[in-house]
Amino acid sequence: MSKFEIYKRILPNLVPIIFRNVFSPVNAVIFPVVVLLFVFGDKQAGLFLGIVFVLNTLITVVQDIKARLLLEKLQALTALRVVRINNDKTETSVLADEIIKGDLLKLKLGDQAPCDGLLISAEDLEISEALITGESDSFSKREGEKVIAGAIITSGYGVMETKGRFRESRLSILAENIKKYEASPSSIQRATNSVIKYCGYILLATLVIVVVRGIFVHAPRLEIVMNAGALASTLVPQGLMVAIALLFAVGAASYSRRQVLFQEINVTEKLGRIKNLCMDKTGTLTDNILVVEDMHVFHGASKEDVNFFTSAYIRGLGESSQTILAIKKYLEKNGKQESEGEKIVGKLPFSSWRRYGAVQVMRENAMHTVVVGTPDIFLHHISNNEEKEWLQGVLKEHAQAGKRMLCVAYVNGKDLPKDLSKTRLSLMAAFVFHNTFRHGVKDAIKFFQDRGVRIRILSGDNTDTVRSVALSVGVKGAENVVTGKEIEKWTGADFEKRAREYAVFAQILPEHKLKLIEAFKKDGFTAMVGDGVNDALAMKKADLGIAMFDGAPVTRRIAGVVLMTNSFSDLPGAVELADHFIQGIEISSGIYINQAIVGLLFFIIVTALGYSYPITPLNITFMNYFTVGFSGILVAYWALRPSRKILPANDKPFLARVLPLVIYCAIIEAMGVAFIFALSPQYLKTASSNTLVCFAFIAFGYLFLFFAVKVYRGLITKKEKFHLFLLGIFELVVIYLMLQVPFFVRFFNITLPYPPLSYFMKALLVVLLFGCVQYLVVKKFFLKKNN
Repeated sequence: MSKFEIYKRILPNLVPIIFRNVFSPVNAVIFPVVVLLFVFGDKQAGLFLGIVFVLNTLITVVQDIKARLLLEKLQALTALRVVRINNDKTETSVLADEIIKGDLLKLKLGDQAPCDGLLISAEDLEISEALITGESDSFSKREGEKVIAGAIITSGYGVMETKGRFRESRLSILAENIKKYEASPSSIQRATNSVIKYCGYILLATLVIVVVRGIFVHAPRLEIVMNAGALASTLVPQGLMVAIALLFAVGAASYSRRQVLFQEINVTEKLGRIKNLCMDKTGTLTDNILVVEDMHVFHGASKEDVNFFTSAYIRGLGESSQTILAIKKYLEKNGKQESEGEKIVGKLPFSSWRRYGAVQVMRENAMHTVVVGTPDIFLHHISNNEEKEWLQGVLKEHAQAGKRMLCVAYVNGKDLPKDLSKTRLSLMAAFVFHNTFRHGVKDAIKFFQDRGVRIRILSGDNTDTVRSVALSVGVKGAENVVTGKEIEKWTGADFEKRAREYAVFAQILPEHKLKLIEAFKKDGFTAMVGDGVNDALAMKKADLGIAMFDGAPVTRRIAGVVLMTNSFSDLPGAVELADHFIQGIEISSGIYINQAIVGLLFFIIVTALGYSYPITPLNITFMNYFTVGFSGILVAYWALRPSRKILPANDKPFLARVLPLVIYCAIIEAMGVAFIFALSPQYLKTASSNTLVCFAFIAFGYLFLFFAVKVYRGLITKKEKFHLFLLGIFELVVIYLMLQVPFFVRFFNITLPYPPLSYFMKALLVVLLFGCVQYLVVKKFFLKKNN
C-alpha cells in the first residue's frame, strides 16, 4: 500500500481526532479564560495564553495523527487481499478496499469473504460463519446461494459475485471498530480514562470553590479567571492519553523492525499481560512443511491400489495443503499408478470439523469410495479387527515419536460418507509424516514458563503425538492429556474447573478450542497462537490473537500480532520489549498524575491560608516542559534503548500499581511547596505568579522521576543515573537561559523582580529536606514491597 493510500485511509478519521483534542476538558476551560482575559483588559496575557492554547492543541493533534499513521502503515502489511477474476478471465490479487459491486472473486480454503455476494460457481464449497453468527459448525454452499461478509472458507473453492463495496460491508465496519487504536482500550487506557474523568469532576468542584471564594473576598474578576485557567491546566493531565497512545505507537513501530507486526496499537501492553498462552502444534511448535517419512500398506491391500486411489483423491479434490503436497511429492517420487479409465464421480473435501475427506472414483466400470483422514477418527469405524489392531500398532509406534499420520480407507458402500456414524471402513494404508521443531521453540517455551505463563497445546492430532511433541519442547504438565472425546462429555462447570488442570488437549475440534479459551480467560489474560482456519475462532475469542504470516489469510486478518518470520521464537523478544514500554508508561503516567495531585493539594492549602492560587496558566505550561515534557522524552528513550533486562510487568491493576507512590509523594511534595510559599517574600505571596513555587514544582517533579524509576522498574542502573544527571543539568541550563530572555519572562508570566539569592537557597534546602522525607517513605513502604 502506497503512502498516498495510507494517508487516504486516515482522512475519515481526521475529524474525530481533531474534535477530541480540541474539545478536551482542559480546553473547555482554557478557551473561555482566553476570551475573558481579552474582555477584562489583560490582552497580553490573553494573547500569550491563546498562543499556548493553539500550540498545545496542535501538538496533541499531530501526535495523535502520528500514532494513527504508524498503525496504518503496519496494518497495510497484512491488509486483506482477494483474487479478482477480470473480464478477460485473468486473475489479479487486489486489496479488499478496491472491490466494487459486481466484481467476481475467487474463494479458496482459508479465505474470508470480504463482502456479501452470490455464488456463481461452487466446487465442494464449505464455509463457517462463526465469526459473524457465533455458530461454529461448517456447512456446504451451492451455486446460487448467498455468502455473507466475514464467512470463512473451510473447504473447497468457488467464485462469488459481490453485491456491494467492501467499505459498505459488515466485515469492513467490524474491522474498523476492531483495528482503530482508540477502540477496545487496554487496562492502562481504561485506567487513565478513569483518572481523567475523576480529575474533571474534581476540577468542576474546585472551580466552584474558586468562584465562590472570589465573590466572598471581593477578588478581582481577572484574578478569578486566571485561577480557573491555572487549576484547569493543573488538575487535568490533558497530555496523558496522547503520551500513552504515542508510546504504544512507537512501541509498535519498533516491534515491526523485529519482524513482529502489531495490528492493534495497545498490543504493546497486552503482550506483557499474558498469563495463558495457547497454541496449535503444527505450524507453531513444529515447522509447517511436512515430509512423508514412510507409507505403511496393510497386507490385505496392494501398493498399486493405494497409489491409485490416493492419487485420485488428490486430483479429485485439488487440495494444496502441506499434508497433501507432501503425499503428492512422495507418490511422484515412488512411481504412482494412474489409469486412463479413472473418473471422479463425487467428492467431499477435507474439513477440520470432519477431519477427513472423500472421493468417489469410477474404475473399470466399478464404483469405489475412498476416504482420507486422521487415524483416530477412523479407528472406531474399521470393521475388521485385524485391520484395527494393525493400525493401532503403527499408530502407537510413530505417535510416541511425535509423528503425524494420515490413513487411506475404502468405504463399504457407494455413498459419500458425510457422517461416519453409520459407515464401516476397510483400511488400505497409513502415511507417516515428520516435521522438525521450529528454531528456538524450546527456549521460547522456557522463557514464558519462567515468567509464570501457563502453556496450553490445543491440537487435533493424535494423543500420543501431541504428548510427545509437548514433552520434547518442555511444556510443563504435558504428561497428562485430555482428548476431544472426553471434552464432549464436559458440562459448563466442568470446563471452568477441569480445563485448568491440563496443559495438553488432543484430538479436539475448533469448537472445543473456543470453549477452552473461554475457560482459560477466567484464569487470566489469554493469548492464542495459530496459523490455520481451525484456529480462527479461538484466536477471535482470546484476549490476544497471534498469527503466523504464512498462515490462513483469515488468521492474519483477525490477529492482534502477526509473526512475519513465522517463528514463535520471535515472541519472547517482543514480550520483553513490551515490559520496557509498560514500565515506561507507568513512569510517565505517575509523573502526570503526581503533578495533578500536588497542584490540587497545594490549592487546598493556600486557599485554607486565605491566599489566591499563585500560579497562572502560562506558569503551568512553563512547568510542564520540565516536569512531564523532558522527562517523558527520557522515559521513551529508555523504553526504546533499554540498558538492562527489565523484570516482567507487574500483575497488579495499573492504578493499584501507580497510585500509592503517586499519592504518598504528592502529599509530601505539596507540603514542601506550601512551605516554600510560606517562606516567599510578601510580594510573591500576593502575586498571581510565584516564581519560587514554580521552581519548587519543577524540583519536586524531578525528584519524583527518581523515585518512580526506582519503584516501577526495580532499580536505577549507573547509565540511567547518568542520564538523570544530564537531564537535571540540561533543565537548569534551559531554565537559566529562558529567564535571561525578556520575551520568555513576559510570555510565561514570570514575576519580576526575582527574589534575592537567599530565598532560592532556602527553597533548595526545603526541597532537599522534603526529598529526604520522600526517600524514607519510599524506602519503607515501596522498595521492599515492589521488589
